Amino acid sequence: MTAGQSADGEQFNAWDKWIEQLEADWCKRGLWGAGAVMVVAVSGGPDSMLLLHALAALNERSDCKPGRLIVAHVHHGFRGQESDEEARFVEQEATRLGLPFEMIRVDAPGLAKREGLNPQAAARQLRYEFLIRTASHYGATHVALAHHADDQAETVLMRLIRGSGSTGLAGMAWSREEEGLLFVRPLLMLRKMEVLHWCSVRDIPYVNDSSNIKRSYFRNRMRLDIIPQLEEENPRLVEALCRMADSLRDEDAYMEAETRRLFQRHVKAVNDGRSGDSNAALFIPHVQAGYILDRNTFLGLHVALQRRLIKLILNYLTRGSDQIDFEAVDSARVRAAGECSTTWRVDVAQDIVFAREYERLLWLRIHHDSTEGADCKTGFTIHRTDAMGQLSLPNNNSTLRWTAVAEVKAGSDAGRSESFSAGQHHHGQAWEASFDAEQLCWPLVVRTRQPGDRMRVQGLNGSKKVQDMFVDLKIAPSLRDTIPLVADANGHIVWIPGVRRSNAAYVKPSTQAVVHFALEGGAHERSVHP
Repeated sequence: MTAGQSADGEQFNAWDKWIEQLEADWCKRGLWGAGAVMVVAVSGGPDSMLLLHALAALNERSDCKPGRLIVAHVHHGFRGQESDEEARFVEQEATRLGLPFEMIRVDAPGLAKREGLNPQAAARQLRYEFLIRTASHYGATHVALAHHADDQAETVLMRLIRGSGSTGLAGMAWSREEEGLLFVRPLLMLRKMEVLHWCSVRDIPYVNDSSNIKRSYFRNRMRLDIIPQLEEENPRLVEALCRMADSLRDEDAYMEAETRRLFQRHVKAVNDGRSGDSNAALFIPHVQAGYILDRNTFLGLHVALQRRLIKLILNYLTRGSDQIDFEAVDSARVRAAGECSTTWRVDVAQDIVFAREYERLLWLRIHHDSTEGADCKTGFTIHRTDAMGQLSLPNNNSTLRWTAVAEVKAGSDAGRSESFSAGQHHHGQAWEASFDAEQLCWPLVVRTRQPGDRMRVQGLNGSKKVQDMFVDLKIAPSLRDTIPLVADANGHIVWIPGVRRSNAAYVKPSTQAVVHFALEGGAHERSVHP
């Protein structure tokens, strides 16, 4: 055996032992099980090429081997001919390894310009969309990414400079689930120098991305300038940052689990304006989705959990977009704890509203093109000759019915008032009122409130503003424009279902004709006041 052959054999054995170590580490971390179908994101650089060859080697020998590998490459459109050559190179390597190859050309510069993104963020968005589509096409369970320890250190420092919280400083996870796929980073323990070493040992070909030396990119400046300077103070800086990220990730996972437990226990969902809790039913117009939380429960949480709960709610409403930052979360937290007003509403992101309604906090996604409730807003006329009828009120998901009756016990509704409030809840019951039909000024009009509305009520010499009645009864602002009012031909309000009736047209022993009203169904909150 020649010296060259001996050296080759030693290198082969070293590679073989290293693959065994990788196998043990990956299996211990549970990144995937035997038979996993895996899309491998391959740019053509040393990191992704080493990952591809390591997985291919594992596939030939391991009980922990993936069942199938698919090579996926994205041509981002940044570097012209250089990007073309990279795509051809990756395809040739996939063919040489006998693996299926998928490639897409995207216009990352165009997306960055249209959406106001930085070029790297646009490229990342398009890349992940393609990886998810490719995985779906092949029925893959995993997507493998080639980030290593130096990438992790860069990410943590960049987020620290930008003021990220503990979740951001936890860096990139070894694995995370997205859209039913598990994204894994098998090389996260390796330094860049180790990546280059094993590419050299195994003669793994790769290409160099010329844009990696352009200092116009923040990450490049971090890698080329900032980290080398910091390593003069701590030569093991990368290891220290990765160790910190690992610790924070464990703590972050615990806090996230605790936050989700609190969410499941205390937060009620609102879908298409209806609360998911049948015992606390609610209808809010123009709401696509939302969440309701008792304010006192929220204030009883540690401030760290308050922030996380708000962030979780807003992430659900914004579908995980980048609209929500720390300032938005913390300003909402401070606003919720304030005592300056018991009802308010603020915009926190596009189409996202945060509101307080007495002792409830609401986060809502609003749509602005709804025409629901238009008939009730402009008015619906009821004539004296209408012996019976009904009116659907889509604004509050209820039905107003009326009918002529032969007799009603005198005073049956006198002195009684029912109201909307944040107190007891009685779902699906009707509110009723009876009037002397001959004492009413016909026709009647059913509408919602208007500025300056007043009503004469029993026990008052004069009239009272409808707005003041709503405030006194603590009717949530989101409900006030959904409550129907019944007014006579002179514009006098005779009845507000669930709130008050006027002192007009009481039924007496001498009454000859009675009209009976009932508001049925609906998803209102109400309590009965004697």
